[in-house]
Formats: sequence, structure tokens, C-alpha cells
Amino acid sequence: MPEKRRSPLSIFIPISILSDVPSLIEKTFKVGQIARSAAIFRVDRIVIYKDSPAASKEDAFIIRDLLSYAETPQYLRKRVFPMMDTLRYAGLIPPLRTPHHPLESTDVPYREGFVLNTGGKGSRVDVGLRDSVECASRLQANSRVTMKRSGDSWVPVSRAEVPLYWGYITTLEFKSLTRLLESEQFGFGSVIITSRLGKPLGSVAPQLAGHLSSGKAIAVVFGTPAEGVHEILSREGKSAEEIADLIVNTVPDQGAATVRTEEAVTISLAAFSAVEALTTK
Repeated sequence: MPEKRRSPLSIFIPISILSDVPSLIEKTFKVGQIARSAAIFRVDRIVIYKDSPAASKEDAFIIRDLLSYAETPQYLRKRVFPMMDTLRYAGLIPPLRTPHHPLESTDVPYREGFVLNTGGKGSRVDVGLRDSVECASRLQANSRVTMKRSGDSWVPVSRAEVPLYWGYITTLEFKSLTRLLESEQFGFGSVIITSRLGKPLGSVAPQLAGHLSSGKAIAVVFGTPAEGVHEILSREGKSAEEIADLIVNTVPDQGAATVRTEEAVTISLAAFSAVEALTTK
């Protein structure tokens, strides 16, 4: 099973990625592509950020709800999510099939669970098996928890203790991009901006490999087809060069006039993965 990354990886997605599609079905497909790419390339956190004053709050909540729903194991979704308009077409998103989305028959030492009830003797937790399991700890009822099998028992653990890739956390922020990237909230060791104005991937591969293997948290920032990260930061009174440790063009000599954000996410993460693989051999 895939292990977690040595350098935790966050991707920053602008709210306005949905501004060019009118229907909820199309919006769901777009967000589903990002969820799948994040899972395939072991992204640890997806930060949804406000890229312009006109960015739609409604779209922000759609992105958040769909990403959170996709990340939640199928056996817990009915317990975690009530009926929501934003999730009307969420069933169209393909399963992520990450280690924390096991089948009932899969023998794994860790599982995501939902606390059904808590009493004097402990808690009962649904971990996706035929029967719920007992836990000696008193956990908060109706909450999601990560559980570890310990002999014949199950005990709660933090996500950080799981050695496997354990999905992504979704964070919705309405602060400026500058404040988010400079904030101690995330503590990024490196900020990488993707931009057609950046240096071609091939020319910065050694520097990129150094960031990816540093062991420090990494932020990878994406803009929209209509407005790149340079323009977004400029409106906030900052330049990309002030904020970023590396500005990279992952689609040099692109044939299309624009690259959609969901396409840029897949292309960039695949390119970064290839650089990691080639430089760690």
C-alpha cells in the first residue's frame, strides 16, 4: 500500500474554477477530476482559496462539499453527510480507492470510523465491517475517527500516526492568498507556483526535486484559466517572485490557448511525481 509522503503536499485551488460552467453536473465533474488527481498523487490537503472579490461563495461551498464527500469512505457517507443540494450528483465522482477506502473484505490495520454511541464502558464505532466494533475509549458521538486494530480490539489514533497515504483534508478559506501562504497556520517550507510565465519544468527539475524531498510541507498553487497566480497576487499587492520559492511552467509550448485548472492539477502532479521518481533512483 502507498506510504504517506515525506514532504506533506498541499494544493491551492481557486474558487473561480467553477465560474465557467453553469450546471451542477458540470461542476461536479470538474471537482471530481481534482479529487481523483489528488488521491492518485497522494495530496495531503486541498485548500480552496478566494481568488477574487467576485468569487462565488456558493461555488466555494460546492467545491468544499464535493471534495469532502469524495474523500469520505463510501460506507460512512450516509452517516457523515445529510441530504444536501450540493451533493445531488456526487455519485458521478469515481471512487478514490485509496487505502482508507477499503472494501469490507480487505484486511487492513487502520480504518476510518463513525462513532455511533458512547457510554460508561466505551464507544461503538462503525468501521465498515459487517458489525460495528467496540472501543474502550469514550469518543464523541456522531463524529468521524481514525481507528487502528490492536489485537482483537480497535483503538482511536490520529491521522498523523497512520504510515499509509490516508487521503486529503479539505480546507475552505476566504482570506487572501498572500495571507494563507505566509500564515503559520500551515507552516509551508516551500511554495511552488504553477504558471505559464514560469520556467519550463525541465530547467528547474533539480530544484523541484530538492523541494519535494526536503521533508518540509509544500504548497503548490494553481490559478484559473482566465487569471493566473501572478495576477491574483498582484491584486493583493504582492508579486509571485516575493511569495514563491519556485515558479514552474508544467505545460511548456501548450497547444491550447488555455489550460483548465483541473487539467493543470493533473498534469502538474504527474510531472512532479515523475521528477521525484527519476531523482530518487
